[in-house]
Amino acid sequence: MKFPELKIIDTIQNDMEHTDEKELVVIELDWIDIDNHRIENRKDWYLKYGLGPEVGQEQNLALKEILEEVNWSEILYTIKYVDILKEYSYIKMPKQYYDECQYLKEMAIEEWDRIRIKPFETTVREKLLEVAIKYIDLFFYMITDAAYMYNKKTTDHFFECSILLRSLMLYRFWKFQTGGGLIIDKSTDFMKGYTDDVKEKFKLIKEDLIQNVKLEPFGLSRFYPEREEELLKIVNQRVRDNKLKSILKDNELEM
Repeated sequence: MKFPELKIIDTIQNDMEHTDEKELVVIELDWIDIDNHRIENRKDWYLKYGLGPEVGQEQNLALKEILEEVNWSEILYTIKYVDILKEYSYIKMPKQYYDECQYLKEMAIEEWDRIRIKPFETTVREKLLEVAIKYIDLFFYMITDAAYMYNKKTTDHFFECSILLRSLMLYRFWKFQTGGGLIIDKSTDFMKGYTDDVKEKFKLIKEDLIQNVKLEPFGLSRFYPEREEELLKIVNQRVRDNKLKSILKDNELEM
């Protein structure tokens, strides 16, 4: 279980009139480690299971090569909303908010990593994991509440922070850290308590998230055996291209 890192980069005077805190900390929300961790895990998955067990060394090398060329950012989160994620990559908040986020993160990891074997059956273990999932949801709730309270930027600030930003961060967090069928639920369950008007406004965003779940590198199918067959065609073409490049290079050296 990996979280984005919250880094305190400054302490400033609070200039928000409707709040009482004299000072705020400026937090950098750093996703680099969690994104890189998930990208490497996904590459490893494709190298182990993408082509099946009977492929040759040339094909494995070609697969490793083309995996390095993938734009993983568009698969990890919806590029359509990247400006929102960038805009709130730095957030002002009270130091107490920061401390609470760190606490929630630690509790989420502790609960998620807790080993439960028999007599705990699968359904019981999944039910108990709801504690960790709630801590995770509250971690991002605190960040978006700080964004709403101390970082007002737009006329539609409530929706942008409390709805859009929260769903985008939850989605980015859960992508490749939970099953594909659960990502949308874990990213949008908090919407259940909002009015029909807010839910209607959120529909398009939710659809964008659903479409992103379906994305695979190279436009591959999400389903077996189609995905394996499509990937094998791409890899075999790269093997042929590499052989041709090698022949041309050898010819140039001989001239």
